[in-house]
Amino acid sequence: MNKPLLIVDDNEGVFESLEMNFQREGRPCLWAANGSQAVGLAAENDLYAALIDFSLGSESGLEAMRRILEVKPGLPIVFISGYGTLEAAVQAVKTGAYDFLPKPLNFRKLLTVLTEAAGPAGSGTRKPDSASPPPSRIVAAPAGRITELLRQADRVAGSGMPVLIAGESGSGKELLAEYLHARSERRRRPLVRINCSAISDTLAESELFGHVKGAFTGAVTDHKGYFEQAAGGTVHLDEIGDMTAATQARVLRVIEDRRIRRVGGTGEIGVSVRIVASTNKDLAAMSAAGAFRLDLYYRLNAVELRVPPLRERPEDILPLLEHFAAEAAADGSRPGKRFSPKAVEAMRTYSWPGNVREFRNVVKACLLLNPGDVVDYEHLPRSIRVNAGAATGRLEDAEREAIMKALDDAEGDKKTAARRLGISLRTLYNKLERYGM
Repeated sequence: MNKPLLIVDDNEGVFESLEMNFQREGRPCLWAANGSQAVGLAAENDLYAALIDFSLGSESGLEAMRRILEVKPGLPIVFISGYGTLEAAVQAVKTGAYDFLPKPLNFRKLLTVLTEAAGPAGSGTRKPDSASPPPSRIVAAPAGRITELLRQADRVAGSGMPVLIAGESGSGKELLAEYLHARSERRRRPLVRINCSAISDTLAESELFGHVKGAFTGAVTDHKGYFEQAAGGTVHLDEIGDMTAATQARVLRVIEDRRIRRVGGTGEIGVSVRIVASTNKDLAAMSAAGAFRLDLYYRLNAVELRVPPLRERPEDILPLLEHFAAEAAADGSRPGKRFSPKAVEAMRTYSWPGNVREFRNVVKACLLLNPGDVVDYEHLPRSIRVNAGAATGRLEDAEREAIMKALDDAEGDKKTAARRLGISLRTLYNKLERYGM
């Protein structure tokens, strides 16, 4: 006998409506009006999954989930709510739910989500995936901003919720999409990247959803589109902000219905994919200006992860430098080359408008073009040296002002001024001479 689905909702009418639909699918249901009843039923029954209303009158659905998981660890949980917000959805998934669906429910979509959550065999538990995630290609300092970003990604990787990755061009959005897929339960299935800026309205349906033989001139065989190719895996909608309005409407329909129709086909095909979108544009501002569909933005932005630009994480310069130098050596550049401390410091102060992509190109070019064993400051591109010179000038101005203030406060007593500056008297004399003071 199929394992029962536990429905936790304080509205008996909602339960009766759902039960009627699930009975047609051969799935028995149990009803709990509150968390205490749900815990009792969970303890007494071998369950398929639990469907929990986010608000159970005076009780929180999150608290009900916590108590249920104490007696039934690993039970797949899906939240439903008539007052769904992005904040509630994110909170639910981070706390351990598989997904969050707003009321009124699309029953076909609900079935798809529960199948994904509980496993296609209907066993009531997701099948374990013994394969370890592949090593991450993301290089960063152990305690920097990227490390914290990866912790956030780990918390949402296992959910089925869409993720929007924001960040400047070249900052590493594609690598973060790979990271999310590799740490999800879909990692054995394909990760399909779609370059949204390269999809024309004319070919969009065929590229995204496929076509059948004879659908148009040149369609000599059946063709699977991107969404079918990613079946069971992840679709990465790269640079979603460049997608045309017509294609946005098509993608929204797939996200909501989880079904596609091939060009020229007569039937619909169910697709189970996780959506990860990325953009270097401000989708919220675009939506407010009418340049991007607001409903699609809300669907994509269930969880937002922002990749900081390289200029905001100078702690990553050294590990990235070592990584790209090792890559260059493997590609044929002479191994053993290194960058001088002055060159590294100049790289740390540069703004890197092209982010990690620009940094990688500069490192490899410097290693390739310089015959010596050391890449020094003068070997760096002029733009980096000009920036470093300006930064050094600003630092010297600040140091000169600090010395003048310390001397004024000490009424000219150099020994006292040196002590307040935290430097030796000899160092103070050297700096006074250097600055002509």
